[in-house]
Amino acid sequence: MPSTVIADHDVTAAFPRRPRPGIVMGLRLPQVGLLAAAGLLLIMAMFTGAFPGPGRGLAFGVAAVLVLLATSTVEGRPGYAWLAARTSHLARGLRGNAAVTRPIKAGTLRPPTTVKRIAGLLPGRAAAITVHEMDGVGYLYHPHTGTLTAIIEVTSPEFLLRDPADRNARVAGWGRVLAAATRTGAVRQVQLLERSIPDDGTALAAYTDTHLTRDLQQLELADVYTDLVGHLRGGADRHQAFLAITVDRAAAASRIKAAGGRIGGLVAAWRQEYALLARLLPSAGLDVIDELSPARIAEVVRTGYDPAAVLTLPAGITLDLATAGPVAGREEWDHLRTDGAFHAVLWVAEWPNAHVPADVLWPVIFPPGVQRTLSLFYKPYTRTQSETAIRAKHSEILQSSWLKDKLGRVETLADSKELDDVMSRESELLAGHGEVGLLGMITVTAPTLDDLEAAVTSVHAAATQASLDLRRVYGQQLQAFTVAALPLGIPVVT
Repeated sequence: MPSTVIADHDVTAAFPRRPRPGIVMGLRLPQVGLLAAAGLLLIMAMFTGAFPGPGRGLAFGVAAVLVLLATSTVEGRPGYAWLAARTSHLARGLRGNAAVTRPIKAGTLRPPTTVKRIAGLLPGRAAAITVHEMDGVGYLYHPHTGTLTAIIEVTSPEFLLRDPADRNARVAGWGRVLAAATRTGAVRQVQLLERSIPDDGTALAAYTDTHLTRDLQQLELADVYTDLVGHLRGGADRHQAFLAITVDRAAAASRIKAAGGRIGGLVAAWRQEYALLARLLPSAGLDVIDELSPARIAEVVRTGYDPAAVLTLPAGITLDLATAGPVAGREEWDHLRTDGAFHAVLWVAEWPNAHVPADVLWPVIFPPGVQRTLSLFYKPYTRTQSETAIRAKHSEILQSSWLKDKLGRVETLADSKELDDVMSRESELLAGHGEVGLLGMITVTAPTLDDLEAAVTSVHAAATQASLDLRRVYGQQLQAFTVAALPLGIPVVT
């Protein structure tokens, strides 16, 4: 979790380096296995005579390939992981799983008492998600992860126009919201999604007609403003923000049993957690607009796959979740096409290393001429989970440092920074602060493939201005899009 420092001019945050998973010297278990296999193969070829004649050269070649897969990096991931992703993507393409098509008939399940179950219709693993309606609110149940999610539409007006003191208070308030999420361990994830969708200017014109002054002394100024709003029609973007709170069935098992079990008990557990968070949201500057009904969830899903649909949806028409998914599409290696839009998903590989102001993300939120969706995933950790993770990471760093010293390798500044981050995490945990994992993902949408590449370039430029290191997702665009572009609360932070 980023640490904050209250300054006279504005709040600043320092993000720790992204943890480098590994068991020794930063190497992951598959890399260690590949290197061990290569070493064993070389020993057998050189000293045991197990590969006579041409077999010895073949053994050397296989060992070299294993070393290359373990040590190389392709498109931001280890060579073995890139090869596995390429193979999986090719296999899915040959089986026809890379194509997105709407089934003719959606399966139905018998609804439990007092809960209405609606069959969702999404591609990929998200097809298993079912939506349960209770008191007009839609609850998404994911059987693969055993989680329940409800979506709240929120707004935080004029954050960038606020004075530094108010910004500081809002940032501190959001920290209290996340700290409350770590209280019981029942909250599996909090997803904050902010997106821009096309707008024909109707909402802006209606707001202008309602609030514009009719004072005779300012009538000329009002006419000029009305003309300006008329020129903006058709070229404006509308921003929406959603908060998806996900509770874990296993962590809330006792409360689910006390509430009667099944989905009804899980919904009751979610309401208990949300009751506390809702009281803290105003202190973070977040105003709750509404808890999304199944019809509103269907609208969010439909406009996520095809943002232009928001301009063609007839007024007063209620969407059905069974038809909210994409009509057709195809997953490519580096992008996804659904209906009339092209999408590309990027993820934040590194957050700023230096202290940055509270509005560090504004270049990414407002890139000129780009339709995008920003998702921030927060994973609350209990104190026990944090202590275990800190001890394991501390031991790994010390073991790697000892091994590097034995091999004569010089430690870098990145190594010392990683150790400082672990010590800082431990000191903050002892001071009573909860830990929260953070993952950021950005989905870029455009009407054509050329426009998509131009928009991705613009987002990369905006990320550079915000001191973010963005990486493109390869080989998993469909899965990444479902997670990042839709507020479905699918857990992604381990």
